[in-house]
Amino acid sequence: MKRKLGLCFVGAICLLFTAAAFLGCSKADGSSDKVSIRIMTRWSDDAPYSKFWRSKIEEFSKTNADGITVVDESLSDEAAFLDKLRSSIATGNQPEIFIEYGGSRIIDYVEAGILLDVQPYLDADPAWRDSFLDDLFDKWHFADYPGTFGVPTQFYAVFLFYNKKILADAGFTAPPESIDEWRRMCDVLLAKGQQAMTLGEKDNWRGGHFVNNLVMKSYGAQGVIDISNRTMNYDDPRMIDLFAIVKEFNEKGYFGPNAVGVDAGTEDADFLSNKIAMRFIGSWFIPQIVSDYQGDINNVGVARFPYINPRFKDSYQGGTAEAYSISRRDKTNDASIKVVKYLTNSDYWAEAERYNQGGLYVSKFNSLPDTKIDPVTIAAKALLVEAKEFRDDIQTYDPESHMLDTARAAIQGLFIGNTPEQAAREIVSKEQIK
Repeated sequence: MKRKLGLCFVGAICLLFTAAAFLGCSKADGSSDKVSIRIMTRWSDDAPYSKFWRSKIEEFSKTNADGITVVDESLSDEAAFLDKLRSSIATGNQPEIFIEYGGSRIIDYVEAGILLDVQPYLDADPAWRDSFLDDLFDKWHFADYPGTFGVPTQFYAVFLFYNKKILADAGFTAPPESIDEWRRMCDVLLAKGQQAMTLGEKDNWRGGHFVNNLVMKSYGAQGVIDISNRTMNYDDPRMIDLFAIVKEFNEKGYFGPNAVGVDAGTEDADFLSNKIAMRFIGSWFIPQIVSDYQGDINNVGVARFPYINPRFKDSYQGGTAEAYSISRRDKTNDASIKVVKYLTNSDYWAEAERYNQGGLYVSKFNSLPDTKIDPVTIAAKALLVEAKEFRDDIQTYDPESHMLDTARAAIQGLFIGNTPEQAAREIVSKEQIK
């Protein structure tokens, strides 16, 4: 569905974009010699993949034959990243390359003509185009705007990672498969004085991801479609029941003693130091387990997020997490493509797998001969063999671009006293398209 933006907004964006289109070049003929390409991601932290990525952009700057310098403007904190990106786009000074989540998150930018259509570049290099896994570009295609407006850079699936020893000490020989089993397991662990999980809801995407998985494990991908087109709105009793599970898990202490007071980094540390029994998180956590787990990595197990309806046990939150979008600026387009191609070709991913000793990636590639793949990755890949469908954040498919922030803020309210009905009303009250 083509949405109508305010003409003043589009006009302002386009004027700013036109003025900014001449920035960043160094030669009158528009060649890429000595061009500075700014790139903005969330990989500024010390996670293994972030370190690898930074080493590759430094390598590109030093070795490319075109004199292109890559300037890293990344921020790991999601809220700070999104605020910086939005403000830079509003002033027409956004980086030449930036990551985004696709779908409704970038439709305004597509409508305003800010983003480069990368399909001609993909078609000009079939080996690069065909190296990606199947069906990863869906969130960067739009029915009313022909073209492709991003290049996938991260594949993920959400799993339940668990500490085998802690579960065994509590009398469990396997992880929970259903949400009822999960409840019983958490009750037993807490009764024994063992913290079941930590949820870092100070970063409100964590509660958002919990709801995403509840939807996928209750209604599958169709549930995501129904929510996005309002066939099942957020104040539907079925959604209120899922919000009630969030509130229940928090009030019973399954998420730890103070979920809203700790961040996702605390979750990392608690699992890696064997403080908690389980953690649900995306597969991007695997390299950090390999790098920083305090103990024998074979003690870490991988399971599906527990199901509510067994029909959807193999439905996953996942797919393409992020893609590189390129600001459409005639004098830097080719240089930006060269950077993105360097960071997404098969050789890059083979090196990433070797560096991280495993991981799940967006590309088809042959592992390098000296690559050691960790047991956690092997277990995750085995589960994905049976996966039936993937969907990203529910709000990515929503026609209203504000809904990701709106839903996450409302879900966070469940951790500070709001009822499921209040959370639902808060979301619905901010809807514009009925």
